[in-house]
Amino acid sequence: MDLHATDLEPTTATRLEPMLIRLPPVLAHELRALARTTRIRQSDYLREAVADLLAKYRHVGLGQGARP
Repeated sequence: MDLHATDLEPTTATRLEPMLIRLPPVLAHELRALARTTRIRQSDYLREAVADLLAKYRHVGLGQGARP
């Protein structure tokens, strides 16, 4: 997945917004193990997962400034 796609805002590629998430211990452990094994940062995996989720639900119309 290309996180620098043209449909993202221009500032997205240069500045990341901090966000706190909480995961169940099992998921946190598996993510940590995956990151350690592949040498890819956990934050990279999380950004990819969010991008995939938003693409999946793009038909709903959220993400364009709309509020649920």
